[in-house]
Amino acid sequence: MDRRKKFFKLIDHIKKTGGSLVIAGDFFDFWFEYRGFVPFEYLDLFEKLKDLKESGHSIHYILGNHDFWDFGFFKKTFALDIFVDQYNISVNNHKIRVIHGDGVLKDDYMYRLFRSLIRSRACIFLFKLLSPKMGYYIASLISQADQHGSYYRENDELKVKLKSYAETKWGECDTLLVGHYHQTGIVKDRDKRLIFLGDWLSKFTVTVYNNGEWKQLQWD
Repeated sequence: MDRRKKFFKLIDHIKKTGGSLVIAGDFFDFWFEYRGFVPFEYLDLFEKLKDLKESGHSIHYILGNHDFWDFGFFKKTFALDIFVDQYNISVNNHKIRVIHGDGVLKDDYMYRLFRSLIRSRACIFLFKLLSPKMGYYIASLISQADQHGSYYRENDELKVKLKSYAETKWGECDTLLVGHYHQTGIVKDRDKRLIFLGDWLSKFTVTVYNNGEWKQLQWD
């Protein structure tokens, strides 16, 4: 079963069982909102998310490094709320923080500089001058150049670095959920949790919080 069909099954499951959906960014390989233009290959995804919203289920979206350039379309179409950096929620005094996670590591300073550039008003203005076709074509070239097989593998060294980052944030939250890095797993440290959110490219990771318990599974 391809990943789109798997996602549609997940949406149908949420509709039947209840709950809300949190998407921690990079749901789309690239998204830049051009007025009056939606890529054809995204139409059924938006329709499915809209259907979930209209059935009474809330969708919370944290923007990632591939889909940061949303200027209101997501909220208008399917999302209850949109977050740039982090989504904080408290459930029965359990403080939860969800982040996309790009740029949080100490040695990411060059990436943080690049990110500030491509998110700047000047860069956004210039990109809007491009036709949608050209804009998405350029983005596809960058995305393909950025992808290599080793990036998606489980990486213990990376997880150690992310745990060090989590330790600086556990004073503000009890559970920190991190996307972006394609890692999976739940790290427990006394009463704190660090959860790697995996991906929907090959791992089809779903993280569930129910009745005070966390679990992670690979969606069939």
